[in-house]
Amino acid sequence: MTILPAAILRAGCTALADEARTYTHEDEATGRVLTCDRCPPGSHMRAHCTATRRTQCSPCPAHHFTQYWNYLSKCLYCSAFCGENQLVQRECSPVHNRVCTCKQGYYKRADFCVKHAECPPGYGVKVPGTADRNTQCEKCAPGSYSSKTSSSDACARHTDCATRGLRLLLKGNVWRDNLCVSCEDLQPRGTMLKKILPDFLARQKVKRDKLIRFVRRSLPLQKEVRQSSQTQLLGHISTWIRDAGEDELKSLPGMLRASRLHHVAHKLERMIMTVEKAGGCVNSH
Repeated sequence: MTILPAAILRAGCTALADEARTYTHEDEATGRVLTCDRCPPGSHMRAHCTATRRTQCSPCPAHHFTQYWNYLSKCLYCSAFCGENQLVQRECSPVHNRVCTCKQGYYKRADFCVKHAECPPGYGVKVPGTADRNTQCEKCAPGSYSSKTSSSDACARHTDCATRGLRLLLKGNVWRDNLCVSCEDLQPRGTMLKKILPDFLARQKVKRDKLIRFVRRSLPLQKEVRQSSQTQLLGHISTWIRDAGEDELKSLPGMLRASRLHHVAHKLERMIMTVEKAGGCVNSH
């Protein structure tokens, strides 16, 4: 490898810079080829240089620009306009075109601003989205969780119940925190079930047609639900849970089995047993 002396490199860079600020032009009057100065950014050439006069430049009018040293006869029009889901990052000026960027919560894909992806429950944000990059999600590691769909929240650590002087009622998973309770929270037991059941049922992978069958068969006054969405069906169930007594809540596994939702019924029975077992605790505080 040949190493050029620093002085030669500097001279070369200076020559390139000088060349970028000049151009050659044939003088119509004399036929001579002249080296003319270019016009600086923010202006354009009004007249070429001659043997007796330097290049004449004029400033760019409003809404026009030149970004580089040039010999353009006219400045360029600021032709960039911000579209849907975009904001002006830098306004048009004599020395540059308008620059647009995606608004908060969006990123550039091709020529469009697209909404950042949202990480579903059980997944947290690994790398937040920017104006140029989509959100990157990652599955929550053991001991952490994410309970909601979000484009900004990372996975959070499960709550340590013991450090708060509470009992662990239900162990958390990737989409639910540990459920910590005091003995007072468990009296009466039906109150705790009312808090737990809506979220528990919402997380079960039950097809819409099976939910329709369960609601029509098990819940009073909810027969016309064929056009209901998954969210509406779960809302009907949550309303029933809110108004039900403890004995009715404890009969829910049997209602699920009657609609052939055996797997959900089995998991619910285990959860109810856990709550009942904890209900006999003695608060030492």
